Amino acid sequence: MKKITIALAVWLTCIGMNAWSADHEVKMMTQGSDGQTLVFEPSFIKVAVGDTVTFKPMQKAGHTSYSIFEPEGAKPWKAQPDSEITVKLDKEGVYLVECFVHKTLGMVAVIQAGKPVNLEAAKQKAAEESAKMAVGKDRFAKELALVK
Repeated sequence: MKKITIALAVWLTCIGMNAWSADHEVKMMTQGSDGQTLVFEPSFIKVAVGDTVTFKPMQKAGHTSYSIFEPEGAKPWKAQPDSEITVKLDKEGVYLVECFVHKTLGMVAVIQAGKPVNLEAAKQKAAEESAKMAVGKDRFAKELALVK
């Protein structure tokens, strides 16, 4: 009886943890709803630690999603061109995301999972990456300004 009770408690804990996590969708777009070209939409998203984010290409344009900066201990990701990817954000902090093909054109996004414990380091990395961009150099800074 004790083994059954322990197994039930573990199972209920797992069910409960999954019930509280959410999946968020980010579209990878050639043109966004505001007319900007080469965007993630939304380009800033705040999620809870443990949530997932699904990146969906909306056109066949080589769009990718890959993390260029993540909290310490977080698993980086890199999607194949024109493919959907779902990532679980299991570490608290700020994540910086780029489209590999369109990064020099400012196709970037920022994700905040829980508290922004690594915000200063994220800002530094974003500034380094922004300096390499031909256009959209202000996009990381605009999104990072939304981190609270």
